[in-house]
Amino acid sequence: MESINRTRPADTIQKQTSLSELIARKQESIATGISFNRPSEAPASWLEISSISRQSTIEDSWSNNIGRARILAQQAESTLDTMSNGATRIRELMVLANNETLAPQDREIIALELQSFQEQFNQLTQVQDNYGGQLFHSGDPIQMRIDANILVTPAPTLRAVAEDVDIGGGATESLDMILTDMIDAVLTGAPAERGEQLDRAKSMTDHFSVLLGGQGVLVNRLDEQDLRLQDSQLNTTERRSALENTDVAEAISQFQSLLVNLEAAQRLYAQTARTSLIQLIG
Repeated sequence: MESINRTRPADTIQKQTSLSELIARKQESIATGISFNRPSEAPASWLEISSISRQSTIEDSWSNNIGRARILAQQAESTLDTMSNGATRIRELMVLANNETLAPQDREIIALELQSFQEQFNQLTQVQDNYGGQLFHSGDPIQMRIDANILVTPAPTLRAVAEDVDIGGGATESLDMILTDMIDAVLTGAPAERGEQLDRAKSMTDHFSVLLGGQGVLVNRLDEQDLRLQDSQLNTTERRSALENTDVAEAISQFQSLLVNLEAAQRLYAQTARTSLIQLIG
């Protein structure tokens, strides 16, 4: 007798198998909340998720750099603000020192306060940052990437802070030399020399105003970039969630539809099998 199995339509059996596999995957996606587990189940979504993952990793590194740069920038801003306040006091002292009625002991007191600021400035320009490095770096500026085409320098270099003070006429001088000349002018200089050092005091206050302005702009830029990255990360998270997470209501509807199709395929298979059996008996 010819085997009944040989007369069973292969496509009907395959359809039942495929439907069963789809139902199993749909059950799994409903149970786990993940719409697919293998790239072959959703190739386009898998590729997009891979791209999102790479971009998220890059943006995480930018975000970390922003956080680190902000800490350094704020520390530099605070240090420069201290020095700026000192420069304002130095200017006041030089105005006082240009009073020709001062007694020698008064000039000595002014010189002592100037020496104190000189020591303070030397210490502040050599201060370490919160990560153990030099806040005002010697040599080339340290740059940090916060976007594909954006590099920032969190703190000015030592040269910019302590060495290149614009004293007019295209000339520059160091803070230490300016203060040394001021002290000498107060103690032993002629009125014209003290008047010249008063101009240097103004140059010093202008110098720190410019540096502080630059730090303020930098901190604002970091804040703006941080917000932009947060928006980008939120959008990519929402997009990844839409790709990965199961829409339960839709999945249940599809699951029920697959069950109906499977039942129909089983009925068709059973009917076909009975017809084949009767043909063989007849």
